[in-house]
Amino acid sequence: DSGAIGLSLDSVMNFRKLKKIIPKEIALIGNLDPVKIFLRSTPDEVAKSTRSLKDNMKDTDNFILSSGCDIPLNTPLGNISAFMKAARE
Repeated sequence: DSGAIGLSLDSVMNFRKLKKIIPKEIALIGNLDPVKIFLRSTPDEVAKSTRSLKDNMKDTDNFILSSGCDIPLNTPLGNISAFMKAARE
């Protein structure tokens, strides 16, 4: 027992599988790819990926939508805005 109350997991982790084995008392945080999605995608692609992850995790009360790691410094602001807008929908 680590005492962790949240796990921030990298984008390579499969949240569909993890949500079945991680206790509900531990938050699952993540996991959009910070390079492929945030840095290299268009705002529309970022929004689509954000909505897809939200939809896949909609029945998971302990899920917190986030990037899968640190967002690169030179990420276009439009992509961050697209993520935030889609996250709030």
